Amino acid sequence: MRARGLVVVAVVGVALASASCKPTVEGETKTWEHNTQRVQQLSALYPGFSAALKEQQKHAEDALAAAKALTDKVAMAKKMSDANDLLSNGFVGELGQLDSNIQRVRDEIVKATSGAQDPNDQAAAKTASDDAQRVLTAVDATLKTGAADAASAAAIVGKAAKDLSSANANLQRVVASERQHQAQAKKLAAGDGAAGAGAAGAGAAAVPGAPVAAATWKCPYCGHVNAADVLKCPNCGAARPEPKSAPHAAQKK
Repeated sequence: MRARGLVVVAVVGVALASASCKPTVEGETKTWEHNTQRVQQLSALYPGFSAALKEQQKHAEDALAAAKALTDKVAMAKKMSDANDLLSNGFVGELGQLDSNIQRVRDEIVKATSGAQDPNDQAAAKTASDDAQRVLTAVDATLKTGAADAASAAAIVGKAAKDLSSANANLQRVVASERQHQAQAKKLAAGDGAAGAGAAGAGAAAVPGAPVAAATWKCPYCGHVNAADVLKCPNCGAARPEPKSAPHAAQKK
């Protein structure tokens, strides 16, 4: 009986939560006021997109007027919600997030360039940071130029958001690789690799000119550590470099 009671309570809770998420005329009216204020702020922040934002707001206003013409409150609230979506989603929403996305990329650049210690990590950090900086420059130019209409704004802002996301992901991979290598270095410094090193030293002497055996290899481009039998880095696609040869002993005459 207790279990059945808990199920009933859970069902009622879900029903109440679902009901609270349904749009209402009052709630959508407040949301509309917030959205129109946000559009005004974006127009002031990005004057080049002012015309596109006004066009999008006109579409939303037409949708809102059609919603208010309905007599059914539930249907009216639903259509008002659709009108609000025109001012909160699409290029308007992405434009409102660009500033925080730009700052996120800048923060990752600092992490990537300041945390690299290994030469390969430093090279990967420089490559990713240079690419990210080019993206930031291009996005800044895009925001200054703007767009003449809503359709153009959707394409332009969408590309800027995608480029920023890609740059941020590349930087995060570099930072993750740096941290992995630093953790590995700490383990080796603590003596975790001593057993393996001793076993290697106790084995037969290396044949002059023979390839040096390795359990892993590090990608010279992105610093990703790969298994010895992997021929191409799965992180960046770079081919595995040729194995180094053991140093030759002095030849006796």
